[in-house]
Amino acid sequence: MLLRIKKLAVASVLFFLVLMSLAARTEEGDRSGKGRRYFFGGNFGLQFGSITNIEVSPIAGYRLLPWFSIASGPKYQLYGENYAGFKFSTHIYGARAFARIMVIGDFDKVIPLGFHGGLFAHVEYEVLSLERQYFDLTGIEGRFWLKSVLVGGGISQPLSERVSANIMLLWNLNETPNSLYRNPIFRFGINF
Repeated sequence: MLLRIKKLAVASVLFFLVLMSLAARTEEGDRSGKGRRYFFGGNFGLQFGSITNIEVSPIAGYRLLPWFSIASGPKYQLYGENYAGFKFSTHIYGARAFARIMVIGDFDKVIPLGFHGGLFAHVEYEVLSLERQYFDLTGIEGRFWLKSVLVGGGISQPLSERVSANIMLLWNLNETPNSLYRNPIFRFGINF
């Protein structure tokens, strides 16, 4: 099982790199952004205080159909806690892959109010490597792989012809005491 998860993480990173390479080649021929099948983006997060969380998770994706896209990418977090003398800092890394269906491509075509955002459904599989001593609390040294299945949806608001901002509300279907996320999960990301 661990070997299969490592293969998924490697495949996700390779998919990310291949899409970046292909998009760089097709970029010259398609300056308008219309009809582009490849897209990039990701999340960047900062949290400071008793919990410090710095996250970088780029994605590369492909639109299989105008309303259906897939993407994947690596994920890295510098995570730390400081509660009443208990202090630690750790590195969390892994990969994620998702599929997204645009349910409504442009709200203005449904209800003409001048809002051109779209509504989408989202499903994601994520694997993260965590240190047991901080997240498993079994007293065993080493790392373990935490698997999460996230589902939900969001709104995609175009910022220009090529850039859109996404706001998502997700639920972790296999939330455990080891999970990094507590339901519901609120995310913000950019695609270009």
